[in-house]
Amino acid sequence: MTRRVAVLAGSVAMFILPVSGLQAQSMPAGKNPADLTGAWQLFVDDYLIAARSNVVRTYHPFEKYAGNPVLVGDQPWEGGNIYIFGTVLAGEDGKGYRMWYQTIPRHDELSSILYATSTDGVHWTKPNLGIYDRKGAKDNNVVLPGGFMASVMLRPLELDAQRRYLLMSLGKQGWDASVSPDGIHFKDLPNNPACKGGGDSAQFFWDPRTRQYVCFGKIVTQVDGMRRRCVGRTATKDPTSWPPFDLVLAPDTFDDRWADGVHRTNLYGMSAFAYETMYIGLLWIFRATDDEGYLVGPVYVELATSRDGIHWEREDGDRPAILPLGKPGSWEDGMVYTPTCPLVEGDTIKLFYSGFDEEHSRPMHGKIGLATLRKDGFASLDAGDKEGTVLTRRLAGAAGGLLVNAAAGKGWLKVEVQDADGKAVAGYRLDDCTPLAGDGVSQVVAWGDRKELPSGVSPLRLRFVMKNAALYSFMAGDSVTVLDEAAGPVLAALYTFEDDWGRKGTDKLAEDGAQEVAFVGGAKVDDDPRNSAFGKHAMGLGSEFTPISTMEIRGTASLGRRFTLAAMVKTAGSELFRVFSSYSACGPVRTNELVFDADPSGKIIAGLRLICKGIGTLSKPVHFADGKYHHLAAVYDDGLVVLYADGDEVGRGRVPGGEPVELKRNLYVAGDAALGTIGQFNGYVDDVLVLGRALSAQDIQALASNGAAAFFAKAATKPENR
Repeated sequence: MTRRVAVLAGSVAMFILPVSGLQAQSMPAGKNPADLTGAWQLFVDDYLIAARSNVVRTYHPFEKYAGNPVLVGDQPWEGGNIYIFGTVLAGEDGKGYRMWYQTIPRHDELSSILYATSTDGVHWTKPNLGIYDRKGAKDNNVVLPGGFMASVMLRPLELDAQRRYLLMSLGKQGWDASVSPDGIHFKDLPNNPACKGGGDSAQFFWDPRTRQYVCFGKIVTQVDGMRRRCVGRTATKDPTSWPPFDLVLAPDTFDDRWADGVHRTNLYGMSAFAYETMYIGLLWIFRATDDEGYLVGPVYVELATSRDGIHWEREDGDRPAILPLGKPGSWEDGMVYTPTCPLVEGDTIKLFYSGFDEEHSRPMHGKIGLATLRKDGFASLDAGDKEGTVLTRRLAGAAGGLLVNAAAGKGWLKVEVQDADGKAVAGYRLDDCTPLAGDGVSQVVAWGDRKELPSGVSPLRLRFVMKNAALYSFMAGDSVTVLDEAAGPVLAALYTFEDDWGRKGTDKLAEDGAQEVAFVGGAKVDDDPRNSAFGKHAMGLGSEFTPISTMEIRGTASLGRRFTLAAMVKTAGSELFRVFSSYSACGPVRTNELVFDADPSGKIIAGLRLICKGIGTLSKPVHFADGKYHHLAAVYDDGLVVLYADGDEVGRGRVPGGEPVELKRNLYVAGDAALGTIGQFNGYVDDVLVLGRALSAQDIQALASNGAAAFFAKAATKPENR
């Protein structure tokens, strides 16, 4: 375990910068202190980008305050052990800080939610609130005895002065809701627990964009063949009644790059919040090792991003820690955790966090520290000596002055304004722009004496050109809408095997260019009409002379965010078989593999199963071991999985959406990429479809009833397709 901690610490050492002096600043008075929304557009992912060249994305960790820890458990009722799975807010007048934090229970002691205040975020006061008896006296800062975790929300739409604050805390049976006029004196709401599920790790926040309460909590599911902690989401407008959690984030195969044997990565929780025009998640990464029944290992924090708060993406590349562990032997070398949200003050993001000197499941001591980050500084697009460019997607509603958050002190940055067709707007060409050569979070872009974007040009594009500079974000007014780019060719491959023979199969759809196939083993085209589902030809598979028979469909490793897999299948047996697969036949199905299984007898699985992103979705019982053709389909719609048999929906489930489905090898039909542990399929396959769209239930019914050739011929005659 020490080896892994050292690797984690070493992997982020290159990013640690000297921490500058901290100064207390004020937030705007009257604004909800947890509302971090605004009009800035961040380059933390590729959402804004139509094209880029000679730039790299760099992720930046929080810089830890040199005087950490800023708060320790030095009172008798704290047991020398405190942490913040809780909340820090600025005062309602924009001055100072208010913190709700927790003790760690020992033996027969209860945990407590405590309260502290500070004028500068470094020096903290624990007021004697006189509310609850602890250790024989009420001279303490306890706001809720027996409480565990504290998500405190100031309720901007609440008219009742006695219910201005909402506290969600973990009780004995779930998450309890309490209200308060001042954030100190809380009263339980009826019908607790208000929220069930979420494990022992959940964080709640008020989303100012959707005007509802949102929670991201711990749920457990099978990923890559092992039980894992994952992140679920639930949302409500009524904090006394929360719906069940939906899975939104799970570990992937890349997370396990460090692991072997029973080691595996878990997602222990996530602090998520609306930030400027998007959502930011501080994701708790738990590298767990099974030690005599206990999961032991370090916990550190990575970045996750979302544009709607539901579909999440994670860092590309090596996924460096955004809040790393401390150096070996430090007060925070075992685990770090984050509160419900950070604070933004002027040019700086401030994050108060928990640090522990031991790993999960070990005897530990918790303290609270402070870390800072440049505003919008989670990631930047960087150019070196070679000129780099970033072209945005079309922006509707951009108006007024253009502000840029950039570090160009050692180089320069310029901006060109283009119309929707990519033509430079007169007066706003690159040569017209005054180069920015400074370092600031809100620099004004000018084109000669022009300091506002051109009127009457909407939508427009922004083309950033820079050398030896880093670009974090920009602001082009508070009404910008990012428009979708024209869709490219859709993945489309259909094999009816008509006009094919022997070991040749031709793609009958050419939206994205013909997909080549390769017949493997005993697979070949059968020209006996009695063996065809539609038409005269089908593909026959299975032979006593070959160990494997399958067909590879090349160019199908990138399935994207939506796809449909379908085929007519007639099996001579009743054994479990693959309808589609990219499985390597080595261990559990990984998150970069896909398997669509069918079990005609229902003895092993209910009937159908899709394993995607390492998570399986099962159908209700379906039996089709009758030697007849059956249409089997799986539809994936950005995380939603729907299974069909003979045109009828037979199962549905969810896997994490957001990130596209990218496989490490192409799809194979009625077999694996290599000989697997299941038996060889024997029978016939017809109308094999791989489509980069999520077809509707009506579409699937039409495919099953009339065949794919008729379906696509009819679709081609629709007015919108002419």
